[in-house]
Amino acid sequence: MPDELAPPKSSRKKRALRSGFSTGTAAVAASIAALRHLLTGKAPKEVAVRLPSGDYFPVPILRCGTGKGFAKASVIKDGGDDPDITNRAEIAAKVEIVTGNATARQGIFLTAGKGVGIVTKPGLPVSPGEPAINPVPRKMFSENLLETLLTLWPASPLPISDCGNPASTTLPSSTVFLPFEGPLTEIDSISIRVTVEVPRGEELARHTLNPRLGILGGISILGTTGLVKPFSHEAYEETISSALSVAVSNGCETAILSTGGKSERFAQDLLTGEPTEAFVQVADFFAFSVREARRFGLTRIVHSVFFGKAVKMAQGYEYTHAHKASLDLELLAGIAKGLGCDDDFGGELANANTARHALEIITARGILEIFGAVAERALAQSARFAGEGVSLRLLLFDYEGNLLSDVSLQS
Repeated sequence: MPDELAPPKSSRKKRALRSGFSTGTAAVAASIAALRHLLTGKAPKEVAVRLPSGDYFPVPILRCGTGKGFAKASVIKDGGDDPDITNRAEIAAKVEIVTGNATARQGIFLTAGKGVGIVTKPGLPVSPGEPAINPVPRKMFSENLLETLLTLWPASPLPISDCGNPASTTLPSSTVFLPFEGPLTEIDSISIRVTVEVPRGEELARHTLNPRLGILGGISILGTTGLVKPFSHEAYEETISSALSVAVSNGCETAILSTGGKSERFAQDLLTGEPTEAFVQVADFFAFSVREARRFGLTRIVHSVFFGKAVKMAQGYEYTHAHKASLDLELLAGIAKGLGCDDDFGGELANANTARHALEIITARGILEIFGAVAERALAQSARFAGEGVSLRLLLFDYEGNLLSDVSLQS
């Protein structure tokens, strides 16, 4: 639906949106199930994952089985009613118990398996070379697997006595060690190797911003609360923050904020000297992205937008989605009047069906100064969010990629 069209009103009562769980919770659940299978010889149909809040969340297990020295389980990630590319993806964990560890380290050797990305650029929550498994899921792995060990190990009829020794075995470079924290006397010199896999992860990652962020080979294992709230802004804001962090870490001095892939491509065609990392898709998060760019110390900001979005920015909306920001074309009528246009023309603009329609009216009449006036007002709102000491620029495009206006402002 074009962003300038308001959603249709309905008298029908809306269905309550269903929450789901994150990729991090799915991966942790699969590892708990596999570990339980190793320790008890029984495959669980459901496990309870301890969330960062301390609450436990039940997760059904798709499949669970054992092989020589390991167990493997998988979960279908359920994002609830949140539109996420990873929704319904299978996420698996292969678990091996390690005893007699020569280094006496107690913890988890966490490895990125097939379909899990590897970080290759600085500026993300985890370091280059490590699995793209964020800090909160890592902590969840440690807490949940330690709890499972402490509960089941002492009375366990463990089917295997020793599944190898990472201290003397070459581990993949995509492995990170997570030490256990807490009382460990019951599990002295025991560690766990967990390999997280997403069978379709590499394919799914092509539809995310991972390649842009320097995460290669698959998806990221994410989550801050362990749960997914339907249509929450948190995940997209995190993505914007990560992209800006990568830009700064790679030496970018300018943030080029576009509203989507198409407006980004038009900006890239115009700003050929800028590095790829400088381009950040921010969707409707106008104020948030500007403030985040400032938080990361960037003092040059370029906006790349279409006409409808620019009108909403000029209206001063911090968030410009149609559900939250209605399009007021009276703004265009007022601008036209200020430029000396007749009332009939102003009325045409005010009563246009959409911003696209208004654009067609303006173009047909040849009063192109309106585009510059809209861009200047939008940039003034950006300066309001950015504060002092910022060089701002706005590239205003029509829907075919023609540049309608290019304005700059020093706040």
